[in-house]
Amino acid sequence: MTPTRTPDLRRRSPLARAALVLAAALLAVLAPSVPAHALDSTTWIQRNLAGIGYLPAGGIDGVYGAQTTAAVRSFQRDNGLAEDGDYGSRTELALHDKVKEVQRKAGATADGAYGDGTKSEVTAWQQANGLSADGVAGTATMNAMRVARTVKITAQWKIAEHGWSVSGQFGCLDNLWIRESTWKVYATNPSSGAYGIPQSLPGDKMAVAGPDWRTDPATQIEWGLDYIKSRYSTPCGAWSFWQSHNWY
Repeated sequence: MTPTRTPDLRRRSPLARAALVLAAALLAVLAPSVPAHALDSTTWIQRNLAGIGYLPAGGIDGVYGAQTTAAVRSFQRDNGLAEDGDYGSRTELALHDKVKEVQRKAGATADGAYGDGTKSEVTAWQQANGLSADGVAGTATMNAMRVARTVKITAQWKIAEHGWSVSGQFGCLDNLWIRESTWKVYATNPSSGAYGIPQSLPGDKMAVAGPDWRTDPATQIEWGLDYIKSRYSTPCGAWSFWQSHNWY
């Protein structure tokens, strides 16, 4: 392989040298750069995952290895995201939002970073509410805080808010939305453009339920249940229609 040579600026005219220097400066600005705090970024991913019970405290090591990948995948599955184990912008947004929900309930600053201050506030909240006070907002603490850990828990709570029986209606809703979107927030039908967990067509119909309809599963579920109630009375009514028509 021919070795890479660095241009010898001394052999070029002043104008050529100036052009080369300018080009190098532009490349430095425009080229993608490695984050200065890449290790800290991984550590904060791990702190957030550990804070809400997806990663053990011993897993906070600054290394995005198999354990962290599995934790990210579990979080993605629970929150209606593609389960690839990669920490992209969609996963980042969902994780920050979930941490902020916990922080608001605990009375901590809602900045999306599960640091020592948040852990202390969660510990105090757990103590005040008769829970194991470990500072981790795991399943029991989230349930007590009324912070839905999964998209399906969100749907179950909203079914009850709509006046339906969870035991009688959730199974039908689950069957319906597994077939429509597999409960994925960003699901998009390539033919029709139907979007989100309930496959709204067009997707922006869901804006009546909230401006965050593109990214928030709770907003999408709220709209979807309102739609079902107005057209089919119940999720089981919608599921019955779907079985005959393959749409609802």
